[in-house]
Amino acid sequence: MVESEHDAETGENTIVLRPNGSLSRKQAWALLAFCGLLMGMIGFFSFLVGAWLVLPFSGLEWLLLAYCLHLSLRQSQLREVITITDAVVRIEKGRDRPEQTYKFQRAWVMIDWMQSPIRGRPSRLALKLHGKEVEIGRFLVESERQALARELKVLLH
Repeated sequence: MVESEHDAETGENTIVLRPNGSLSRKQAWALLAFCGLLMGMIGFFSFLVGAWLVLPFSGLEWLLLAYCLHLSLRQSQLREVITITDAVVRIEKGRDRPEQTYKFQRAWVMIDWMQSPIRGRPSRLALKLHGKEVEIGRFLVESERQALARELKVLLH
């Protein structure tokens, strides 16, 4: 998801990139509770019938689901903030706070957008300056990445 805003007072443009997260933390907990209840009931009834080995595997399956949901929610917290001023292009990457920060001189920065030679593979969008390259929008869908490339081209030139 791409969100842009322009500050008229300072002339600063800010673009915030984040993955499309379709599942909130509250929904993930509800899904885990429902699946845990369902798997527990199936395991318990299997135990009563004599198939006791279903119960531990049902618990392992629930733990695997919880781990995968945790990874998915963690990935959906990624943020990339691109700030463009008169002199500097700043890219901040992280989750809750900026973990990596890159600064480029606006006059010399180049946009590098490469289509994949393999059909169906995503393109690659990066900002480059003097051999230093930072890929941006890796988690965006193709149409959002193309729109971001066009917007950056307009803002930087």
